[in-house]
Amino acid sequence: MKYIIVPAIALSISACSSTGNTTAKNDGYKCEQVKTLGSSIPKKRCTTAEQRRAIREDSQDALRNHQTKGVLSEAR
Repeated sequence: MKYIIVPAIALSISACSSTGNTTAKNDGYKCEQVKTLGSSIPKKRCTTAEQRRAIREDSQDALRNHQTKGVLSEAR
């Protein structure tokens, strides 16, 4: 029994020491915990600075279209 408890304790201590925000390069790569609609379990989402910029611009465009035209998405 003690052969199972000792590795479990060591694993839990080492897991608590990592923050999850470290990267090999400092190129704008960022990970964050995001809660999704309908679930209380957060998911890890990692994006680059360029991806975050594109998401922000797309969101601003969608909001602008909604405010001026009254629709959330364009007809295709």
